Amino acid sequence: MEAEARLAVNQARRYDCNAAKFPGFLASRRNYDVGQGIDGRGQWRSGVFEASWRSGGASTAELAALTAFANNPGLQVVETASVKEYGRPRKIPVGAAIHFHGNDPEEGPLVRYTTAIRALRLAA
Repeated sequence: MEAEARLAVNQARRYDCNAAKFPGFLASRRNYDVGQGIDGRGQWRSGVFEASWRSGGASTAELAALTAFANNPGLQVVETASVKEYGRPRKIPVGAAIHFHGNDPEEGPLVRYTTAIRALRLAA
């Protein structure tokens, strides 16, 4: 690995390690943006400038599953889905957690929601 890439990885790891020191901190997925380049004074710089801990991708489905497990410790399987549909109106399932429902200027109707489809308690 090149020195710049190694430095970026080490900086992101250090950032992550320090964030985990906060009591109760939990991020089901983490990604860090590291910027590298020459500053206004001509000095080479490298550093973490954004931690992406927002809900996106499957994060909302993971949170729904973690919530189900926390609310019912006897569960062994939870099926969830994070859905993004666009281009035409769709019917949103009953009980879905709606994150966005509106119109995108380019794509038209857009809906983002999460469902907890089923939860199973398996026999021991």
